[in-house]
Amino acid sequence: MENNFLFFDIDGTLMDKKTRSTPRSAAESIKEVKADGGLVFICSGRAYYEIQETFGIERNGAVFASGAGFELDGKLVLKRVFDPVLAREIMKKAKECRVGYNILCLECGYSNPLWRNMVFEPLKNLPASIANRMLIHPFYTVGNYPVEKYSGEDIFKINIQYFPDSDRASFMEFVEPLTTYVPVNSQMNLSNSGAEISPVDVNKGTGVLMVVTHYHGNMANTYGFGDSLNDLEMIKECAHGIVMGNGQEELKKYADYVTTDVDKDGIKNALQHYGLCR
Repeated sequence: MENNFLFFDIDGTLMDKKTRSTPRSAAESIKEVKADGGLVFICSGRAYYEIQETFGIERNGAVFASGAGFELDGKLVLKRVFDPVLAREIMKKAKECRVGYNILCLECGYSNPLWRNMVFEPLKNLPASIANRMLIHPFYTVGNYPVEKYSGEDIFKINIQYFPDSDRASFMEFVEPLTTYVPVNSQMNLSNSGAEISPVDVNKGTGVLMVVTHYHGNMANTYGFGDSLNDLEMIKECAHGIVMGNGQEELKKYADYVTTDVDKDGIKNALQHYGLCR
């Protein structure tokens, strides 16, 4: 019997953004699939250091940084990282164009002052108890070291933030031909104000291919679950692309199946639809 391969985005797909937790129905149905021999993977835009928690499920491994890395049983198996010269040129261009950025390395991330100000300034207006709790998260503790401390580690992905005075056009003209450029909503939920930048031909879809090739598996048995446009290539690459009911409308156009919202048993309903759980 051939293995099924299941790939789950995290935020808005596996985890409810409101509760910051995985619904019990999702965890239990995924456990059932895994008990039947299914192979379960996180497939996230998050950095490696941001996927070390369990997210309420048992998994075999993870595709992280939007397809740039593949981790199996806690060990890095494959990576596709930026050419260091190009990465430095992108950082230089960002400074010239007044663009915020956060570079994702394996064990930590580095941010320029514009990005750090965007991330940390709002915390000053929160009650200390809430701010301190947020600051425990790896996104803050190891994901925002000053870029001056960067010493040449592999860069898996670069997150970008535009501001009103950014020379967005010049920056995009420079980076788009040289990278995989995906417009996204920013960390601060400002519509169309940010982007994810990956090496050329690196995306969640190529991450899926890395995993299935590693296992000598069958792409006909792949199931991808997502909710936002950075999941597009995963949805298209998997034989069965599932979009959450709360997902972006543009993404739903490419879905093989649109399930219910994450907090309305979306994952369980999709797995039942495909006969993968009871």
